Amino acid sequence: MPFGYDSSFDTATLGALTAPGVTDAQKSTGAYLSFQVTVSDIGTNVVIRLEGSLDDVNYFNLSTGSVDYTLTANGTYGYVLFAPVQYIRVRLVSFSGGTPSVSTVLGTV
Repeated sequence: MPFGYDSSFDTATLGALTAPGVTDAQKSTGAYLSFQVTVSDIGTNVVIRLEGSLDDVNYFNLSTGSVDYTLTANGTYGYVLFAPVQYIRVRLVSFSGGTPSVSTVLGTV
């Protein structure tokens, strides 16, 4: 069953990334998305991209102006987007130093 289908607010975990790449995609029925991104063991920085797709094949950057987010400290970061897409994932674009772990929880209405 798609994420966001059975309640007024739903959450899903995308797991953790420890190397450049993407999480598994999560199918969604919502348009309002919250990304809770937690970074640990950061060295200098990590660069992430919030991605969406209409067909689960071709993905694009969900941020305004196609901006990637550079995070420079351990902690939890939040992003709220209006993104009427059917599939959602997070990409760890790159990192500098350390052995970071990037975990994501999604929320949708």
